[in-house]
Amino acid sequence: MTRRMFRIVAALAVLAAGCKKKNAAPAIAGVSNVIPPDPAVRLDGEQAIVTSSQGKVELLRGASGAWSDAKVGDRLSAKDSIRTGLGQADVAVEGVKIRVNEFSRLDMSTIDKRTLHTRLHGSLESDVEQTGKLDVDMGDTDATAHSEGGHFFVTADGRGVMAVATVTGSVRLSNGGKTVEVGKGQVSKIGAAKDAPAVPAAALRRVLLSVQWPNVMATNKPSMPIAGRVEPGSRVFIQGEQISVDTGGIFRARVPLKHGKQKIAVVTVDALGRRKHVESTVLRDDSLPDVKVKKKLWQWH
Repeated sequence: MTRRMFRIVAALAVLAAGCKKKNAAPAIAGVSNVIPPDPAVRLDGEQAIVTSSQGKVELLRGASGAWSDAKVGDRLSAKDSIRTGLGQADVAVEGVKIRVNEFSRLDMSTIDKRTLHTRLHGSLESDVEQTGKLDVDMGDTDATAHSEGGHFFVTADGRGVMAVATVTGSVRLSNGGKTVEVGKGQVSKIGAAKDAPAVPAAALRRVLLSVQWPNVMATNKPSMPIAGRVEPGSRVFIQGEQISVDTGGIFRARVPLKHGKQKIAVVTVDALGRRKHVESTVLRDDSLPDVKVKKKLWQWH
């Protein structure tokens, strides 16, 4: 066994032992409690570190204006940014772990030992130990989520969705001159940039996704309308493209069609990061006659 392999095995043994501690903070699914396994890579008091990278993940160094591919072990200082496409990345400082979800951007505002202040456009999941602190400014607004211990989700995608959902611990959500405490199993939403946070309520037990398709799934048109409803605070993707969701959870879109038979996929990710997927098959054939779409598809309220 090489010296490097010995170090990795030893680090993994420490990880296994740490996971058995009764008072250990709950980990984000799929994210290690000790990162990274190579002890030669250590957390710095004034830097965050990329501990996992899957799919399309990029870094921006300060105001350089040039994005570059991210890799595990990359360090981020204040004013750096990380963004994802169809992928995700994990970032950590001592006591704080963050998962940046797909199609999201996280800007580093300030970094100190066990303390991280960020700005989010998109969605993240975080695990904050009792000794850590995390502040998340939400999109281009004054809304802020603050935690000093807990496992929670923050969504601020710039498309009508701002929400905090807490699995364990608590998060203080502030905006519009008001602050609410979002406790275990609760969700709070912000309807508009200046609105105060909603009174925290229990999260739905199941993911809500109701899609209304056109009455005829064959057309000669280059696109088709789709409407639907999700729980407010959820994100919606159609054919991999993010769709705006209004404050009531209603979404509407016109989906481009290619020639021939094809599947249209609709995916929602709720405030707790849970997903639901529905799909239907549509045919585009230019030889078909014109067919009217039922009006209520665009009058859903």
